[in-house]
Amino acid sequence: MEILKQALNKINSINKKQRDFVAILVQGLIGVAGKRTFRNLARYMQITEHTFARQMAKTLDFIGLNTEIIKASKNNNDIFIAAQDSSFISKSGKSTHGLDYFWNGSAGKAEKGLEMDVIAVIKIGEKKEAYTILAEQTPANPIPKTERKKKEMTEPSRIDFYLNNAKKVAPKLTEIGVKYMAADAFFAKIKYVDGIVSLGLHVVSKLRRDASFCRIYTGAQKPRGRRKKFDVGKVKIEDFEQSPVVKIDNEPIELRSCIAYSKSLKRMINVVSVRKYANPQKYGEALLFSTDLELGPLQIFEFYTARFQIEFIFRDAKGFTGLTDCQSRDPRRLHFHFNASLLALNVAKIQDAELQKTGRTNHAFSMSNWARKYHVDIVINRFISMFGLDQTCIKLNPNYESLISFGNIIH
Repeated sequence: MEILKQALNKINSINKKQRDFVAILVQGLIGVAGKRTFRNLARYMQITEHTFARQMAKTLDFIGLNTEIIKASKNNNDIFIAAQDSSFISKSGKSTHGLDYFWNGSAGKAEKGLEMDVIAVIKIGEKKEAYTILAEQTPANPIPKTERKKKEMTEPSRIDFYLNNAKKVAPKLTEIGVKYMAADAFFAKIKYVDGIVSLGLHVVSKLRRDASFCRIYTGAQKPRGRRKKFDVGKVKIEDFEQSPVVKIDNEPIELRSCIAYSKSLKRMINVVSVRKYANPQKYGEALLFSTDLELGPLQIFEFYTARFQIEFIFRDAKGFTGLTDCQSRDPRRLHFHFNASLLALNVAKIQDAELQKTGRTNHAFSMSNWARKYHVDIVINRFISMFGLDQTCIKLNPNYESLISFGNIIH
């Protein structure tokens, strides 16, 4: 928790009362048993349910706070990219802010609930890890589903909303040293790509199999008239056969790349054909791309596959820090709860990374272990408080670390 307290002290807009509350809230979100509702948090953390509701209606600079936490743990040789994706959050009732039909990947269809757009920073290296920068709830369509018609081009779309979130965090991403934004195939649209490039970032994403490209003309130009830009015909899968093959160690994957003009994105892009072989005659194929024409095919592949780390954020936050447990229908409290849940996950991951760095543990990160650790710590603190015990004597005991790790899984 020390890294959280240091980051809180660096944000001038957060007063002492809020700093104390956030520290208690994060501890509760990780360590409380059961759902992370206001009422259940109040049972464990010695703060009333009303105080949780009142404090979570206030604004807090989560972007700045998450950035300070990440910067404090960053090494000089660390490489970071950004990733953006959305997650469905189930919600019952009829009056919750933002309630609408959103795509639920687990069910494979659109369902009624909430959606949260997340922008995260992913560390590239031997051990990939993702840390949230911002979470924003996707607004509902004001027109009822039964009355909706085809959208006018002037109406704001969800791509506009996602781009607006990227604009909020772009200065902080630059501070951390991020140059690339990785996103899945849904974001491979001209409005999104142009918007991200205008922020000073490059896009790494995936294209449809039937995406249309034009070959770049490299031959001699006519002495007079307009210069020829594109060769006759479109780029086909066969055209990648002529490019050098990049193989990935110990994996049946081959990468081929070329520079082409994308008709849908209306720009030159660096296209990478990824082939994964099931056997010498059978393979699956996907097309990745980057707006950085000098980025190597191996790096494009690595950056895009690293994007999947954001899915582990959704999994761990839903399973261990109460991302889906907010009992409020108010937009301010929902926003605070979503971001606090993801902040708690950041704190646990960075604490684990510090232990890995100092050699105090060599096990893989387990959010289950951290939840158990925090829960035991909450119980011990309650014993100390109720029985008037000497806190310093107990917590400086060499067996204290073993005690709070009681019941942890050893990987």
